[in-house]
Amino acid sequence: MSEGPKKLLSLLLVIGAQSPDKAINLGELALKLGTDKKSAEAEVRQLAQSGYVAKAGALGNEAFYLTGTGVIAASSTYS
Repeated sequence: MSEGPKKLLSLLLVIGAQSPDKAINLGELALKLGTDKKSAEAEVRQLAQSGYVAKAGALGNEAFYLTGTGVIAASSTYS
């Protein structure tokens, strides 16, 4: 896994985005990552396809959070 997705996993873990009610929207993710929304969206899409991130909210108001597998993957970067 490249550094971008690892950084995103770590960010979601640190901010506590581990359930639908704690999900964070794409604009906020991009801002916290210091990147543009398009780049953040590509990373989120990659992590979602791997089962690490899930989507909450309706179309146009989506937010993202770590799945159980994502929590394990994010935590493993610290061990």
